[in-house]
Amino acid sequence: MSNIDLTAGAIEIGVIISVFLYGITTVQAYIYFRSSLSAEDSTRLKLLVLAVWLLESFLTILTCIYLYTITITSYGDADALDVMPWSMDLMFFVGGLVSAIIQAFFSWRIHVISGHYPVSIISWAGSTFRVAITLTICILDFKAKTISDYETRWGWTIPLSFSVAMAVDLLNASALCYFLWRRPEVSPG
Repeated sequence: MSNIDLTAGAIEIGVIISVFLYGITTVQAYIYFRSSLSAEDSTRLKLLVLAVWLLESFLTILTCIYLYTITITSYGDADALDVMPWSMDLMFFVGGLVSAIIQAFFSWRIHVISGHYPVSIISWAGSTFRVAITLTICILDFKAKTISDYETRWGWTIPLSFSVAMAVDLLNASALCYFLWRRPEVSPG
């Protein structure tokens, strides 16, 4: 099997799975908006859901553009797999922004449930740091022009971005579980 089969094939499978998951997100957004017409959710929450869905839509479009670029525009050119198209540069930032928005929402929920700020502030700081990292990745991608050049000079930024995202997700999930467990039960009626 050639290098192009392994690389482009893995990217194509990843994009197909990503588009499938985007479809699930779209169905969830549709169901939410359909049911929220009479719900008590605030206008701000509805706008947040809409903004996240629109950003996810943009991210999916960028992902498909990237797939088209490497499989159609650069068909059969193994060297083209090392070149970073503009869509890949933006994918990092938009993905980091979506992640940070969702993490910030859960941080807010932690504050609402617990009544305390410390965990939320740490989470918000981590989310803000993640946006800064993904913006840095985007800018450095434009400077590098090739994946091998980027990996050589700034390869540590992508694992750092994923590590911060994982830490914030773990903090949010743990804090939500803890504060919901400690919350006094509300009796019905």
